[in-house]
Amino acid sequence: MEYYALILNRTYLVLVDGTCINGIVCRGLTSIESGIGITRALTERLAVHGDLSDPSSYVVGHELVSHNSANFTIPLSEVTSIAYNPGKKWGMGYYPHDGRVFIQTRLRQRELIVLGDQSGRGIADLLTASVERARRSTKPLPLHGTP
Repeated sequence: MEYYALILNRTYLVLVDGTCINGIVCRGLTSIESGIGITRALTERLAVHGDLSDPSSYVVGHELVSHNSANFTIPLSEVTSIAYNPGKKWGMGYYPHDGRVFIQTRLRQRELIVLGDQSGRGIADLLTASVERARRSTKPLPLHGTP
């Protein structure tokens, strides 16, 4: 999950291939159930239902489309660092999460909240390994016979 416009959020399915980190929106605005009357009706529609520890509970199939302007692709070659913060994100209410993973490029930083029963440290480590692997594969090989 990522916050944007100060208080809004969206949830991504994050996939890594040999060259890129891809984020595909799989759920729009999410809220905790609260309030009374119309507020309660609205927040109930925005709340995640099901096993909140199961990461797949946060995926809404019809929102998982490849043509969404909020989707992102970060070439692994542009990642300058990956960091993990195990601290809880303010405002997450009763949603279980294992901290945040920060993806830094020269131009921007993305802060992704790790939802459900997943290891934020493990995800950060896998992303770091993917970045390192991509860097090794893009280094030019030395020419034979050169000093």
